Amino acid sequence: MIRGFFRFIFRTLFWIWAFIGFALMTLVLFLYFFKVGPFQAAFKPLTEESVLNLTLNGHYVEHKNDGVGGLLLGKQASLYHLTQAILHAAQNEKIKGLVLRIDEPHLGVAQIQELREALMAFRKAGKPSWCYSDTYGDSSSGTGLYYLATACQKIWLQPVGTVNLTGLNMEVPFAKGALEKLDVKPEMAQRKEYKSYVETFTRDDFSEPSRQAMQAIADSILSQFVDGIAKERMLAHDQVRFLINNGPYLTQEALPEKLVDRVDYRHNLQEEIYATLGNHIKFLGVNSYLETIPQKKKGAKVALIFGSGTILRDGSESPMSEVTITANETYKAFQLAIEDQDVKAIVYRINSGGGSPVASETIYGIINYAKLHAKKPVIISMSDAAASGGYWIAVAGSKIVAQPATLTGSIGVFGGKFVLSGLFDKLGVKFGQISTSENASMWSMAQSFTPSQWVKLNALMDQIYNGFTSRVALGRHMTPEQVEKVSRGRVWTGEQALALGLVDQLGGLHTALELAKKEVGLPLDTSVHIFPEPKTLWESLSALFDKEEEDDFTQTGILGTILNPFRKIMAVFRILFSSQEALYVPLGEVK
Repeated sequence: MIRGFFRFIFRTLFWIWAFIGFALMTLVLFLYFFKVGPFQAAFKPLTEESVLNLTLNGHYVEHKNDGVGGLLLGKQASLYHLTQAILHAAQNEKIKGLVLRIDEPHLGVAQIQELREALMAFRKAGKPSWCYSDTYGDSSSGTGLYYLATACQKIWLQPVGTVNLTGLNMEVPFAKGALEKLDVKPEMAQRKEYKSYVETFTRDDFSEPSRQAMQAIADSILSQFVDGIAKERMLAHDQVRFLINNGPYLTQEALPEKLVDRVDYRHNLQEEIYATLGNHIKFLGVNSYLETIPQKKKGAKVALIFGSGTILRDGSESPMSEVTITANETYKAFQLAIEDQDVKAIVYRINSGGGSPVASETIYGIINYAKLHAKKPVIISMSDAAASGGYWIAVAGSKIVAQPATLTGSIGVFGGKFVLSGLFDKLGVKFGQISTSENASMWSMAQSFTPSQWVKLNALMDQIYNGFTSRVALGRHMTPEQVEKVSRGRVWTGEQALALGLVDQLGGLHTALELAKKEVGLPLDTSVHIFPEPKTLWESLSALFDKEEEDDFTQTGILGTILNPFRKIMAVFRILFSSQEALYVPLGEVK
């Protein structure tokens, strides 16, 4: 009787899971064939005069990850493909104008500059462009989004909306009080005074060096915003600073202050475009436009490799983690580019606040090999951040290109552990211990460092710091004294880094790609190939069961929204729990 009951339950569950599996496979195959599969035309020449229609909303990644998660649920938009579409459209005689609608995008400041660069190129091609938004910032600062909007020829705002031109606010959480309540004791060492991420766990507020550096970053970025807004809106710099100090602005205030050109509804913008360009004009979305761009040419090419997130040795993930740069996968991507005889140069796009020094050194090594032994120049393109471990990697490159607002530098290290003995005592958990040597328990979170273990930890920090600074000296052709002045863990903007000799040129990914082609004497229309190649359907389906695909499901949607505020802190915990030392920069949220 009981056996029959359990047999019934087992069979029921089996058929339920079988049905779910069949439905999932059917859906995947349907989406593949009709969305990304062979029935989708690879190239559809544009025959009608059109306006490129862009809507910015949601999160933007540097480059879309393929994988079954993206196939099923839709992925974050790709900044690379968006900017490439704008730049290509600027030179396409069939594209007569551009409409940018700013909804609620989540973009870093350097990503905003990347998009703005492309929009300015479109505008300089002599084509009209319009920007529309219901509101530039909704219950938050809209300074960055408005700065982006000024790249367009005309700015529209709906009748009930605001221009939240209020400047920048950088917030960094401090968890000392929370850890004390839990009886969790952070035992950390840092190199040096500006390497302030440990302050997240050991202080209630910024230290003076940290505050000084963060204020300088905020001032640098604000100055960039002021310069851009003043130039494109034809306003004096002092006037723009006055406007920022006195924002936000309601609809009736924004127009007389020349912040917007027209207050009206979205449907009336369409009528203006028809009146300007003719009623025959078609509106074309980015994805549709990308299908009209010809296939890549055969022959010589530039390899483009993307690296985003915390730098780790392997691809282990959890739902609480962010997308990562894994040393093993990056190594493989560079190997493929090195072995491809048609690849003449490599561009490595970095968007990372740092991570494991061991993983950073692995990637540093393969970049050096590509540059020195394979004789393929490697141009580094920095996105929102290429700091700490990200900068360790970058100094191996032939040249470094950064946006003015990129956060970089942070040449330093911290390490240590969290002692959880107090928390365990509260929970009634006791540990027995058997050790074979004096320092066998060094990384145990059940006990504090002994004096001799502190000596070992500080020696480790010195070794990593000296290794970091020596690589900077070698890659940037500096003396040790020059490196020390710009190191000590301090974070710089790309604009500051250029003046200090930490980067070679300001600009975005397009600038880096052009530089790579010039380095090896290739024409500017040489094709760019992303490495590694996109996964096949079978590889995507196989990856469904791999732990590295979890982020396909957690980066967007409700779960991603809930977990995003914790990703940076959880990344540091993950590094410390796995390697006890970290190259990381405290990237406060810019609002």
